[in-house]
Amino acid sequence: MIILDGVTLNFDDLLKLAIAVTGIWGFVKVIMEIIKAITARHDKEQAWDKAVKDIEVDRESLKTEFNGRLDEQDAKIQQLFAMLCMCLRAQDAILEALVEKDIGNGEIKAMHRELKDFIMKQVEQ
Repeated sequence: MIILDGVTLNFDDLLKLAIAVTGIWGFVKVIMEIIKAITARHDKEQAWDKAVKDIEVDRESLKTEFNGRLDEQDAKIQQLFAMLCMCLRAQDAILEALVEKDIGNGEIKAMHRELKDFIMKQVEQ
């Protein structure tokens, strides 16, 4: 039995106090572990979110670069197409002039017809 400032404590009271303190400490420890686990999960999710954002930024950069290259290729193809059309028109004009002047053999006339037919089929598509 212990007497402190008019309060008498016996062994049972000390035992109950120790059990209560242990219970409170156990509860606090469990709460701290839960908070630690939640914090760790939150940090991991934030790291995932950051990684996803970084991937999206990289993806957009690649997409922009890829689209730029496609635009360049399309411009080059259009330029080549225009050049080929000019060549075909020039060949058609040359063959037509030869046919009108009755220069050359039947192969020139056949080639002129074939070229005209080819151009018409391409225009129709």
